[in-house]
Amino acid sequence: MAWQRLNREDSIKVVESVLATGGAAGMFSTTTSEVQKWILPFYETTNLYQVTNFASLPSFSFKYLGNGVHFHQLDGTELPIYTINDRGMLSLNERTVVDYLEFFFQHVMLDGDEMFFIKDPYDMPLLASMDKQSRDSIIRNHTAAEVSYDAGFDKYTVDADLYAEGLLMRATIEVTGTGRVTIQSRKMIVNAIAQSAVSGIMA
Repeated sequence: MAWQRLNREDSIKVVESVLATGGAAGMFSTTTSEVQKWILPFYETTNLYQVTNFASLPSFSFKYLGNGVHFHQLDGTELPIYTINDRGMLSLNERTVVDYLEFFFQHVMLDGDEMFFIKDPYDMPLLASMDKQSRDSIIRNHTAAEVSYDAGFDKYTVDADLYAEGLLMRATIEVTGTGRVTIQSRKMIVNAIAQSAVSGIMA
């Protein structure tokens, strides 16, 4: 999957709809903004939209969840995602729940902490900014996510790697059928930064 740039006509419609919400008043205009769309496999009729204003220097972007008509700005909280979920748009299974968690942690600071869900370490947003030892440490110690489903309670339990502030952790995450996310437990696998420093000294 990748960003798809909308044509001019569709971009104008999205920008006008975003402006109609009131939250972005004065931030975008139909003449200086570009819109891109990312199709999300766990939503039926909702996609991720990125609206970029190229009139300012530097340019800036806001992200929204929307169906092409109604939009909810992603603001770092769970609310816009849960609002979409509660409208019956979410479609989870043992494959898409992993995609959902990757998306969720990219856009939500859960309990005030910025964490990255590692589906594939090579796709980590921070990987390119790390030194070689840290990258190698994360890739070497990564374990793919493991998913189980409890039909009685309609919830998924996902054991997966999380990365935060130089720490690689193995976490047990609960995801309900309506997409509520709770970290049940987490255990440090390795301090990637510390290991990187030690490796550098020993080298």
